[in-house]
Amino acid sequence: MSQVDYAVHDELQSGETPRRRTLAPRRAQILWGYVFLAPWIIGFLIFVFGPMLASLYLSLTDYNIEHPSDTKFIGFDHYQRMFSVDIVREDAAGAVQLQSGYQDVFNIGDYHLTARDQRFWKSIQVTLNFALFSLPVNLILALTFAVLTNTRVPGVTLFRTLFYLPSVIPTVVAAFVFQQFLRTQDGWLNMYVLHPLGLGNPGWLQDPNWAIPALTLVGTWGVGTAMLMFLAGLQNVPTELYEAARVDGAGWWSRLRHITVPMISPVILYNLVIGLIGTFQYFVIAYTITIPAGRGGNELSMYVYNLHVYREAYVFFDMGYASALAWFLLVIVLIVTGLVFRSSSKWVYYAAGGKA
Repeated sequence: MSQVDYAVHDELQSGETPRRRTLAPRRAQILWGYVFLAPWIIGFLIFVFGPMLASLYLSLTDYNIEHPSDTKFIGFDHYQRMFSVDIVREDAAGAVQLQSGYQDVFNIGDYHLTARDQRFWKSIQVTLNFALFSLPVNLILALTFAVLTNTRVPGVTLFRTLFYLPSVIPTVVAAFVFQQFLRTQDGWLNMYVLHPLGLGNPGWLQDPNWAIPALTLVGTWGVGTAMLMFLAGLQNVPTELYEAARVDGAGWWSRLRHITVPMISPVILYNLVIGLIGTFQYFVIAYTITIPAGRGGNELSMYVYNLHVYREAYVFFDMGYASALAWFLLVIVLIVTGLVFRSSSKWVYYAAGGKA
């Protein structure tokens, strides 16, 4: 017998009850934590991590959903197709000599950027323009609504509800509403607001110059969630700071700039990161609002990145190339998010008064 068996035998011979082994409280807490986390972990491995690995493998093949049995491993050919570009200069007659399979993307003066996948670069351009234009507008609008509703006046709860209510409306419904709202001749915005003011009838859904403003306008429909985050941050700002600032003669702008914004900077960081991720994942509105649906509008002016991924996967059935596009998007989002967090040490302040 082992030493443990001899110890138990001696305890039985002496009439003592054998001691039961028990887990330390700390280990028991950790074990129960993993037990409660198990459903999420299993779901993540099956429905998220597993498909991610599958898409990574597909990005290295020529998998086509119409001919799955003909799939071949092609390595990094899809990534090479994405980044195959060439810079061409116009000749004396103003013509551009393109390589076989290349298309013109854009030009700066006499120089033209050409690429094998023109729509890939166009989608990146549209997505970046949309992010630079839409994200600041949405953040400023959400903060404005939060500041306006962070008051103790009768009916403020009703206004908070009204500002948040559009966020719970399905995105597809909002897109169809804005299709009517932004029509050129009989749209509600042009007919009842802009035209009576003498501002003309902008072609929101037809003119490429108005495409990004149109998408941004539709995006403001859902700022209610960010507004609630800002409102929660505003209500945690100590009132003593505002009272001291008023005693010193600070106006509302000085209080907003030197007290409110620094104190809610962690919330600004959170909304900025969530907004960036949402901008790069933008799809439903751009797909639904374009006419015909999913084509990206005139001159691909609304052709966001995820629209390109969708068309490669479910229009051309090139799942391998679509998987490569999706993985490139993941890398871009990780890089941009990392840069935002890295810069946060210079402008994000926490309750202790130090920077992030």
